[in-house]
Amino acid sequence: MGASEADAAARREDVRAKIDKRADQLDAKAAAKDADWAEEDAADAIDYAVLVVSDAQLAVLDALDARACADERAKIASS
Repeated sequence: MGASEADAAARREDVRAKIDKRADQLDAKAAAKDADWAEEDAADAIDYAVLVVSDAQLAVLDALDARACADERAKIASS
C-alpha cells in the first residue's frame, strides 16, 4: 500500500470514528430525553396516587359516618 493509499485509509478511519462519536452523542441525548420523560411520568404517577389515597380516606370516613347513622336509626326504630 502506497503512502497516499495509507493516508486515504487513515482519513476514512478518522471520518468513521467521528461519525461513530456523533452517533454516540445523539444516542446519549435521546437516552437523556427518555430519562427526563420517565422521571416526569413517575412524578405524575406519584401525584395521582396521593390524590387517589386522599379520595379513599374520604370514602372510608363517609362509610363510617353512614354506618354510624344507620346503626343509630336502627336503634331508634327498634325501641
